[in-house]
Amino acid sequence: MAIATREAISKQGVENAVHLRWTNATGSSVSVGDIICITTISGKRIAAMVENESTGLGAIANGGTGEVLIRGRINVVKSTSTAFTQGSTAWFDTSASQADAFATASNVADCAIGMVTTAAATTASHVEVDLNTGSDAYSPGSSSSSSSSSSS
Repeated sequence: MAIATREAISKQGVENAVHLRWTNATGSSVSVGDIICITTISGKRIAAMVENESTGLGAIANGGTGEVLIRGRINVVKSTSTAFTQGSTAWFDTSASQADAFATASNVADCAIGMVTTAAATTASHVEVDLNTGSDAYSPGSSSSSSSSSSS
């Protein structure tokens, strides 16, 4: 089951979507639609959605390389106990595999997904987020990394 869906990239223009060739060093396969938290060389954490559309291979096996989306607007599965206001930050809770508020997403493996673009009530199943934007983008940092990135 996908955690996220690409949504409304056309609203902001395809030219605003940014992809990264990423080498999976998580220890397990990741599927299209999964949200992952990548630690950059500087130790900052960024959120990415697995796309792998250019290869058409779907999942990225551990040790494999594929495309992830690091800028664009996506819908992310969220906790139904959390409401989001427009402009707030959505965090990815890696243990629950869903968007949540920072207060409950305090694990160093977690990361800020980005700025909420449309308010979402507690009853909503998804929240629309602009990846890696907003005041908390690239947070929190972690000195350990469960994934790596590479560009090509």
